[in-house]
Amino acid sequence: MSTEKRQFQRLAINMNGLLNIADDVFDVQVLDLSLQGVRVRLNNDMSLDISHPLTLTIQPNEDSPVITLFGQITHVQHEAVSTPAATVLGMKLTHIPLDDLSALRRVLLLNSGEQDMDTHELMIMLDRIADSLPGHS
Repeated sequence: MSTEKRQFQRLAINMNGLLNIADDVFDVQVLDLSLQGVRVRLNNDMSLDISHPLTLTIQPNEDSPVITLFGQITHVQHEAVSTPAATVLGMKLTHIPLDDLSALRRVLLLNSGEQDMDTHELMIMLDRIADSLPGHS
């Protein structure tokens, strides 16, 4: 029996990004986005200090603006059996600047393609993300 606590559907976005944690910068693959946060994969298996806030920047293509997401690591999954070894990080979103939220909305609409989520559902999800972020009124 599953004890899945997930309340919101994940939307796969599969793109490269840069993750800044403390004084370290890592190339990552962004796996998906949900109302609660983002999952990313580091292409190595490593230990991280998860107490530091982090910044994730993505740029879907050369013509797109850079999108910055702020958050906190909520879980770490080591994939030592994969080749190469990798670390998957779950990140809770704590802040998205308004301009970046608009750019993220466009990226998700373009990348939702064959997902089971229609445009209306996607817009509701993005509005909920914006409303749930600290400092948003």
